[in-house]
Parts: sequence; C-alpha cells; structure tokens
Amino acid sequence: MLDRTDQRFGIRPEWLAADTAYGSSENLGSLVKKRGIIPFIPVIDKTERTDGTWSRADFEWDEENDQYICPEGHALRQFRRNYSDPGRGKNIAGIRKYRALRATCQACPSKDLCCPNVDARYVTRTPDENARDFARVCRKTRAYKVSRDKLERSRCSSPTSSAS
Repeated sequence: MLDRTDQRFGIRPEWLAADTAYGSSENLGSLVKKRGIIPFIPVIDKTERTDGTWSRADFEWDEENDQYICPEGHALRQFRRNYSDPGRGKNIAGIRKYRALRATCQACPSKDLCCPNVDARYVTRTPDENARDFARVCRKTRAYKVSRDKLERSRCSSPTSSAS
C-alpha cells in the first residue's frame, strides 16, 4: 500500500498510525529500518506475564555487550564463550535466546518472581527488536496521542511537530 501510494501520488509519510494488527516485529522493522517511518502502532507483545512473575520488559537490554540484565543485575547471555560461526544460536526466524546461568538463578533471592517453575530464566530477542523498542517509545509521546484522537488530528497537520 505504501509503495502504491508513493508511485501513484508521490506521497511518502513521515509517520503512520495503525491498530495492533500492524504491530508485528516484521512490519515495524520494515517501517522503521527500510522506510524511516515513525510508527504510531501498538506493538504485538505476548511477553507480558499475568502470573505475577517478571515480564520481558523488566529485563534491560545491554546492546554494547549483547546481553540482557535482570532486575537483580545478573547477565542473560546468548553464549558464554565466543564462536566463529555468526549464525550459531539463531533459529529460522532469526530469534535469539538469552539465558541466565542455572547456578545464578538457583541462588537468586528473586527466583520466585523470575522463574519459579524452571531452573533458569531466558529472554528472546527478534531481529527487529530495536524497531519494536522504538515503537514502544513512540507510544509514550504526545504525538502518538494526537494520532489516536480524531478531533486532535484534524487540528494538527503533523503529529511529529508536537512530539515530546
């Protein structure tokens, strides 16, 4: 649809508002990375826990060290040693699994909040996780609220001009 609109009318949007059906990892990655479009789209996120244990959002991404940090400060890593094969550890969709050490989790005072039914915690990361994180940040802006409100949208020509 974006390609057709560009070809037919020469219109390339700076931002795009859509419902959650368009909030997949692949779609957000395409909008942000390939097209440079700001996504005012709720992220499809099935990692939220309802059982009182920590969700994926409770773990901090450390891009520099390619690891997650748990709320207790422990590292979840994909590998504990370096491998020469850069594709090692990815599944078919490119999703990476970051794991804590079993011994660390077993000795952790917050084990019941983190991984009560398994020996150690793991967190997955999609190839487009940076775009998903960007979309989550966009949802917290005033511009996102404007994009969701019909009356407000009619008053503003561009929600990005009022982003905060």
